[in-house]
Amino acid sequence: MADLIAGTCFVKVDGTQLLLKGSMTCTASEVSREAVVANGRVVGFKETPVVPTISGQFVFDKRFPIAKLQTGTDMTVIAEFANGKQFVLGGAFVTDAIEFSGDDSDTTVNFAGETGKWS
Repeated sequence: MADLIAGTCFVKVDGTQLLLKGSMTCTASEVSREAVVANGRVVGFKETPVVPTISGQFVFDKRFPIAKLQTGTDMTVIAEFANGKQFVLGGAFVTDAIEFSGDDSDTTVNFAGETGKWS
């Protein structure tokens, strides 16, 4: 029997659900590793922390919480995937300028936070 692994997803910011229009991505790693090479061979690796993030394309409707996203610096953002997995971003803030498209009435919003937990 096949399991549901993709499809409708949801994003909530401090309890307010945004209208997710397109793709959504979340950070899955806590660190990034890079090989260290010496004498022509890999001798180890270095680790760099990865900032937890959620990014998505949203509909810009009259209920879109633009003021909250512009000023919020300690938001809780929850991304729920169709397979039931959730990513909770704590201490979240918007990282890039929020721009709206009049043609499609949408925007891409990138969140970063202090903590990110999968459940």
